[in-house]
Amino acid sequence: MECTPFTIDFTGTKEELLSKMLEAAKEQGFSLSIDSDSIAVKMFGMTMAKANYQVNGQQITIIIIQNPPGYPCEKTQHIITKFITGGKTA
Repeated sequence: MECTPFTIDFTGTKEELLSKMLEAAKEQGFSLSIDSDSIAVKMFGMTMAKANYQVNGQQITIIIIQNPPGYPCEKTQHIITKFITGGKTA
């Protein structure tokens, strides 16, 4: 199920943002696989969600394209947002 796109402002470069996301995910018990235009959120080695992303200037736009069945898009969006902005996912 595809979710509504969301956009988040960030500081620094795209590379710094992606590095920050990887580290934040690890600190929260998740792992990320990041390609040039996609993200896979994993937990316990299983892919929980997939998203496409596009960086334009100091904004990243994310479209969640795969979400766990019965899991609200808003919760996955919250988790990914916390990887970008910092803070706990719970």
